[in-house]
Amino acid sequence: MTRAERRAENKARLARIAVGVLAQQAARNEVKRQIRARGQRLHDFTMKEISIRATAWLEAHPEMFEEARARAARLGFAKFLQD
Repeated sequence: MTRAERRAENKARLARIAVGVLAQQAARNEVKRQIRARGQRLHDFTMKEISIRATAWLEAHPEMFEEARARAARLGFAKFLQD
């Protein structure tokens, strides 16, 4: 494998990671919004609880991965994201 191929493979891997991180970030923000909408305080929840709820929310809303993919493309990962 050439150096250029390794670099391209690494950038593709980073693009996939970026999509996952952006999707999880959006899910955490949605969970926080829901908590606030119920009149509860974020301070009453651990980050672990919020992350668990975010993961569950993300599993129920897989369309968020497409939104995260679009956001990653806007951030410069477009040419590294495979269809």
